[in-house]
Amino acid sequence: MYADKTVSCVGICQSPMLSIEEEMETLNMGQVLQVTTDKPDLVGTVRSWAGENGHTIEEEHVASGVTTLIVRKGAAATAETK
Repeated sequence: MYADKTVSCVGICQSPMLSIEEEMETLNMGQVLQVTTDKPDLVGTVRSWAGENGHTIEEEHVASGVTTLIVRKGAAATAETK
């Protein structure tokens, strides 16, 4: 699948979620971010973060210990005001 932006968190990656969040912020709703990582705990974190923020993980592939996640940007969650 085509990705509008990519983030590689393979090997040493300082603040991976910060990098992922910053790249996602630059995308418009409906665009796609590809995240690659060799850290299983980051995969779970990205899944949770995507769900909490209205994004959709459309594909997930594992090859040679590297997971590739294809995340489509959705509507950001908003806080309800009274």
